[in-house]
Amino acid sequence: MMKERILVAIDGSKNSLEALDEAVKLAKATPSKLYLVNVQPSFHTIHTRLFIGEEMIREYQTELFDKEMESAVHHLEGQDIDYVALMKVGDPVYQISQLAKDLNVKYIVMGSRGMGLIRGTVLGSVSTGVLHETKIPVLIIPQKE
Repeated sequence: MMKERILVAIDGSKNSLEALDEAVKLAKATPSKLYLVNVQPSFHTIHTRLFIGEEMIREYQTELFDKEMESAVHHLEGQDIDYVALMKVGDPVYQISQLAKDLNVKYIVMGSRGMGLIRGTVLGSVSTGVLHETKIPVLIIPQKE
């Protein structure tokens, strides 16, 4: 039997771990593989490229990815869940929506508010953007008190 695929957006926030908990419940109810995705900023500005090399930027993105995924991976230990952690670079709305399409996932699960609270307030949240960008069902987990 082929497993369903569920994409979970992870940004290192408590809210993204709550979304992960919901994704685990879904994965256990319908045999599924979780795809944990973390989207890093590209840091490709004229000023950045003048002072910092591509390799150093990539190392920093990887360091941030590892830090933000650490709690999610720890959260899954002992849960008997099939998962893979993926790093993407660029606009979170585009990267999450495109990855979900490329992987042909059944669901996207994400928190309503993550680390980018100011960005979410000013530019519209990533979860709202993904909801409008994709045709795949999106489960948005509200932030708890």
